[in-house]
Amino acid sequence: MSTLSLAAMAHDGTVNITGSIYASSCDVDSNSQTKNIRIGDFAANSFSSVGDVQGNALLSITLNNCTAEIAGGAITFSGDADTDNTTLLALSDTSGGGNMASGVGVEVLDKDGGQIPLNSQSKPFALSEGDNTLTFYLRYMATKIPVTAGNASSVMYFDLSYQ
Repeated sequence: MSTLSLAAMAHDGTVNITGSIYASSCDVDSNSQTKNIRIGDFAANSFSSVGDVQGNALLSITLNNCTAEIAGGAITFSGDADTDNTTLLALSDTSGGGNMASGVGVEVLDKDGGQIPLNSQSKPFALSEGDNTLTFYLRYMATKIPVTAGNASSVMYFDLSYQ
């Protein structure tokens, strides 16, 4: 006579597994990960109507070690939108010193001078194997009149997507 031993099975716990499989990408150069860009100093009365612009500061972002599988990409600049023109970056008191200017926002332009609306993806751009430099421009744009004098600083972030 043989005896058969059966073990009882029960679910005693749960294991949640996370991770990701990602496509090849480029490395953002360490000198491009944090940038300090000075747009310039402008008289408040140099903005006489909504839409007037001042400045044209270069913003370069260098990508290193792009693989051959990457044909191109797009970039999204994000941050707090100006309340009067949500395509622009709002000014923010980055120093904590107050005395903020008002009536202007920061406009982001692509290398051809076309606006990249804040929190929206840019037009696609080509990338080649190796290192690439992306070129953008920043300028102030009047969002309401009168523009008042003061600190015109802000913080913006960027995210890259690859194709």
